[in-house]
Amino acid sequence: MKLHLIYGAVVLLLLGTCGYLLFSSIDTAINLSYRDQQVAELDDFRKQVTAALPGIAAGMGKSEVVAAMERAGREVAFEKDGCTWVGRVGMKFSPQGKLVHVSPGWSYGEADPCYPR
Repeated sequence: MKLHLIYGAVVLLLLGTCGYLLFSSIDTAINLSYRDQQVAELDDFRKQVTAALPGIAAGMGKSEVVAAMERAGREVAFEKDGCTWVGRVGMKFSPQGKLVHVSPGWSYGEADPCYPR
């Protein structure tokens, strides 16, 4: 009788351990997929900004900067809240068409003209 209790306890421990390992593996896979998605989005952001920087430094106007960003990414430009967005990059231009601010595709709560409060 005592041996059956020991065997039962061992079986329950093994089942509990297997369940925990299964849950842990699923949770890890979900976290890794979110990480991979964020890395891909940040890489697109880096490629767009890197491609547009030489022209921005040369004093390009709004249409040229937006065209350079569109060529570097896969997205089409659109206007929202006074900013021009191309993919994950928000750009604020002066009335003369000069770039005055670049915003990433996220905000951590700091003051940003492309994320009005």
